[in-house]
Amino acid sequence: MKKLINNMTEYSFGHLSAKFTTSAFTKVDKGLTAVVFASPLSARSPDLCMLWHNGYREKNKAKLLFNLLLKVFAGFSKGVVKLSLNPKPLKYALYGKISDSILVVSSTCGSLTSKGAYKTPYVHTDDEDGIFVYGSAKTCGQDERDIKEISLIHKVTLAFDLIKSGIYAFVKIEGDFFDKLLLALQWFEWVISLRWLYAFYLEQTLSEVVEKYDITKIGCIHEMHFYARVVWQVAAKYKAKSYTVQHAAITPGKMWYFAYPEEMESGLILPDVMYIFNKDVAKLLAPFYANTKFILGCSNRYSHWKKVTPSGNEKSDYYLFVSALAGFDNRILIKTLRCLVGSTKEPMNVRLRFHPFAQIGRKEKKWIRANLKEGLVKVSRGTSLKDDIEGAITVVGMSTTVLEEALLMGRPVVQITDPDFLQYIDVAGIKGAVRKDYRELMPDDLANNIGCKVDSDKIRERLGMEQPLVTYTQLFSS
Repeated sequence: MKKLINNMTEYSFGHLSAKFTTSAFTKVDKGLTAVVFASPLSARSPDLCMLWHNGYREKNKAKLLFNLLLKVFAGFSKGVVKLSLNPKPLKYALYGKISDSILVVSSTCGSLTSKGAYKTPYVHTDDEDGIFVYGSAKTCGQDERDIKEISLIHKVTLAFDLIKSGIYAFVKIEGDFFDKLLLALQWFEWVISLRWLYAFYLEQTLSEVVEKYDITKIGCIHEMHFYARVVWQVAAKYKAKSYTVQHAAITPGKMWYFAYPEEMESGLILPDVMYIFNKDVAKLLAPFYANTKFILGCSNRYSHWKKVTPSGNEKSDYYLFVSALAGFDNRILIKTLRCLVGSTKEPMNVRLRFHPFAQIGRKEKKWIRANLKEGLVKVSRGTSLKDDIEGAITVVGMSTTVLEEALLMGRPVVQITDPDFLQYIDVAGIKGAVRKDYRELMPDDLANNIGCKVDSDKIRERLGMEQPLVTYTQLFSS
């Protein structure tokens, strides 16, 4: 813990980004507070941006600079289109009975039932529970409502305000020139592409709903993702209590959870109540969440695993390789597979299961297609995750939660690593879990893992399986 805190307070790229954010914050209208702290330089997501992976950044600064310059030019085009045509306007919808509490759900994290109710896998809700859904047009369900847009001149004025603040921050903060340049380009791309309007309209619309219905309790399904930061700002503005629930593993590699002192002092707001899986999470977060109350609970996302017990391996006959959302995860996974397939003359029974929204590069797609034709690999299509895991001898992945779910079902796992990239999933200390650098993984390592015992009870504890399920009612009961 001390090491994590020291790494944050000493000079680092993440700390520099926090200083950039807070310096820019001093030069914008206070009405943009939520927007600034929802920026990619404050909600630092290694999932979405390679800048935050220190090893990768140090080895690929020129490449990152070139890509960011391209994104700035592309962002300008996108911004012009949004200003003139706005092909994907933002909408919102209200479901259930709106009383004193409301749960904020991104439209990408929920869906309508056949009866017209809105459900999210992250929090169990009854049909009468109040839900605020926000996202692009035609994604919020049948009760979509228009958002009151600001004028073209107002958009341009705010954009220029943010651009000027970025220039000021670039000049003001002290640090490596190249690092500052990368941060500035990331900031400018976010501004001129008008991606900040998502946060701006969310604050505006949610504020109207909170004020209209006199809401005193506000929940959000993603703890500190960029849009959740807006929700906490709105809650603080109206003196409402804010609630959230842990939805996946929390590790030091997930940088968006950890704010620097400068950000807190400038006005970044954290949730009042957070339901977490286990006490170790509280120990990790407590130094950064001084005013947050932590309560143990199980996320609805994992509730279907509560009654699942480790299954036998009679049907196991393949190695299951599972991917996550991030592009780097898929690149390393395919690199690992290429090395394994190419290092043995014996055919390996391999099954690939991709994240539904996996970012897969051209080279990786080409290799997969070629090896599918040759029968060297198979791809899971239309099979449930549970069935795929049950049929696996061993499950291999990098940063996917499927590794944890495989352990729950009694399957040994191999977590591949790369020093260039941060780790999101922590399975260290779990019997049946092996961590290996992807460049060193050999077929014998997989074979040696066959039939090894798995401590499913330990992983159940880590995922809060023994804790009560956090429902809508329980979320707001504290």
